[in-house]
This record gives sequence, structure tokens and C-alpha cells, in this order.
Amino acid sequence: MARIIKFFKIIRSNWKKSTFALAAISYGGSYGIESYNKEQLMRRYCEDAVRYGDMPLPVNLKPRHVTVILNPAANKRKAKDLLEKYCAPLLHLAGIAVTIIQTESEGQARSIVENLNSHTDAIVVAGGDGSLSDVVTGVMRRCNTDVEIVKQCPIGILPLGQTNNVAKSLFNGYTDLPQIHAMAEATMAVVRGTTKLVDTIEIEPLEQDPENIIKPVYAVGTVEWGAWRDANAKANKYWYWGSLRRYATYVFNGYKSDLTWDCSADLRYSEPCNGCSRCRHNRQSSHSSSSDRRWWHSFVPRTRSASFEIDYSKVINEKCGSLHEIPIVTTELKMITSNLDSPTDHSVPAIKVHLGPETVSYLDFVKEGWKRADGHKTVNKQTIEAKDIELRPRETVSKPEQSKMFSIDNEEFELKPIRVKLLPKSVTMFCAQPMDSAVS
Repeated sequence: MARIIKFFKIIRSNWKKSTFALAAISYGGSYGIESYNKEQLMRRYCEDAVRYGDMPLPVNLKPRHVTVILNPAANKRKAKDLLEKYCAPLLHLAGIAVTIIQTESEGQARSIVENLNSHTDAIVVAGGDGSLSDVVTGVMRRCNTDVEIVKQCPIGILPLGQTNNVAKSLFNGYTDLPQIHAMAEATMAVVRGTTKLVDTIEIEPLEQDPENIIKPVYAVGTVEWGAWRDANAKANKYWYWGSLRRYATYVFNGYKSDLTWDCSADLRYSEPCNGCSRCRHNRQSSHSSSSDRRWWHSFVPRTRSASFEIDYSKVINEKCGSLHEIPIVTTELKMITSNLDSPTDHSVPAIKVHLGPETVSYLDFVKEGWKRADGHKTVNKQTIEAKDIELRPRETVSKPEQSKMFSIDNEEFELKPIRVKLLPKSVTMFCAQPMDSAVS
């Protein structure tokens, strides 16, 4: 008893050192437990990958080969380390031949994919939304926007970037170690060969210079224009705030006049259409024979093809292609694909145009920005569903000379009149298997 009393007296006499020691022990214990949990999780995923690697390969098939387009600058230059630690080992254990190509400049992924000469069974993007947009753009340009050819090359996304909205829609719902879970599950989706068709949108200028034709850019997620986008683009300037920088950017930019507070434009759009004689053409179904099935298909159930094709030439929709025109005045405009907007299998393919309030106070701007930093969905003043869109921004009276920017999947572009076209179910992407069968 005397020793216990003496021990507490020593702690009371040296409370600063005792507090520091307790904090260090607590942090060390928490770090050790987290590291152990990471190791056990990756061990289970590795065991799952080995099952595919041990699968006998038919003599008429070559080992599967994937090309990884790595953006080493993504996620503050952590992308390469994350790829080597959590993703690449699973691909190698599964017996997949991997070629890694690193980009050296912004937008280089487009030209890499356009000029890709080596045979590959899939293209895997190691980065964020911007890198994915570049790769999809490269694939579309390489195939001359022939959707049926584009679908034949599946695209994977490893969420190694700073903004991974598309990956979150494909690999989400994990409560423990969500980042590690998402990276490993995204890699295993490539191994298992589980895919789904996703929508893309084609963005091109309305006005072209005959001597300098600008090719279309393709996106899988969003097109953003407005004050919150501008503030979020400046978040990295407040790096000294650490994990709070995304909150600080709204506090320090909410009163600045260089944000796009006035998104005035003329919006023309056509209503969504599920397919008709005006916008769809019959395609002969391509049924793969058993000889076309690869070795990883042994773990993937066969999908039965439809016994009949819809004859869209007999489907009449008089409203398809008819344009509606409205003037808009708002602080924000967002075009979101159904990939990020909780679609259903039976929903009509559409681009959702979200319009924010016409004006916003400083406090409301900061509150809304903090909600977005926490990952909450935003409340919009008006939502329009469209298939094809023409957006013509109007010059503001206050600062017509001010250079305005907008984002396509988190990549900045100079604001110009644009045409946006929806390409429903045009790209094949690797996706997660049902949660009940995933590695827990």
C-alpha cells in the first residue's frame, strides 16, 4: 500500500512528465493496434488474391496483363508508395502481368493512352478523379468515341488521389480502415474481373477556331462552376492548417471578390430519353463463346444475355432532342452524372444540373463549405435533368476581364461556352463485389 501511495505522489509531483508519458503510451498503443489491423486486413486480401494466382491457366490463354497509369504527384506524392504497398502486391499474387507507366506532366495520361502500343487486357488508373478523366479521354479519342469499342477495354480506378469521388461511388461502405479497404477492394475488383457500365459526359467548346480545333474532354463524375469550386481549388494554399485546410479555405475566401459569385449564363438542354428512334440505333448483340472466357471468369458467374434486342426504330419520342432554353443566375452550377447520384438500374440516363442560390451570405457560404468538407450532400435551389446541354456564360458587369475557371472531374479549365453530351453506359469499369461476399 505504501508503494502505491508513493507512486501516486511521484506522479503528482511530476505531472507534466507523467501526462506526456501517458500521451506517448496511448498514441503508441493506438498506432500499434492500427498497424496490426492493417496487416491482418491485407493478409486476408493477399490470401484471396493467391487463390486466383494458383488457378491453372488454359494452354490457349496468355497470362492476364494490365497497364497501370500512375500519377506520382497525386495525393501529395504519396500515390506511388501507396500503390507499391497496398495495390501492386495483390496484382502480382494473382498472377497478373503489370506494366506501370508514370505520368510526368498534367494531361500526359491522355496522350499515353492514345498512343498505347502494347497489348493489354485492362487499363488501371492509379490516382484521383482528374487522372481517371484523362485516361477516359485518351480511350475515347483513341477509339474515335466508338462506344462499342470503348466498352471492350475495362478501366480500373485505384483511389490514390486527393479527390476520389468516382472511386467512392464504386468502393464505399467500409467502417474500419476505409482508405485501406477501398484501395485493396479496388485492386481486387481488377483481379476478380467484376465490372459495370458507367455513364460518361463529353465536353467540347461551342465555338471552335478552324486553325486550332480543341478535342472533346470526357468526364465520369462532375462539371463544376462557381464560388465553392473556386474556394476548394485554393485549399492547398492553406497547407499549414494541416487537416483543417479544407475548412480554412472557406473562412479565408468567403469575403473575397475573386471568387465566381455570379454564374450568369444561358442554359439550353434536352430532356432525358431512355432510347428512341431519334437517338438510338440497334446494335447486334455480341455474345462471347466459352472459348472467349478468361481464367478469372471461373470465379465470376456467367451473365445471361437478353433473348431479344429492343427495336428502338419503333420507339417514338417526339420530345427527344427538343431544346429548352432558360436564363440562369446562381452562385454555383454543377453537372453530375448518375454514377455519383445514387442511380437505380431502371432510372432514365440523365445529367443532373444542380443550381445553387442566386446570392449567399458569408456565414452561409462558410457553413455550406464545411458541410461539403465533411462529405455531406449539398442542398440545391433547383435541379434540372438533361441529356444534352449547351451552356453560354454571360460576362458580368462588375469584372468582365476577370479570368474564370471551371472544373471537369476536379481538373481546371478556362471557362468558355461549352456543349455537354451524355453517353449512357459507355465505359466499362471495375467495381466492388456485393458487400456480403467481400473481405471483411
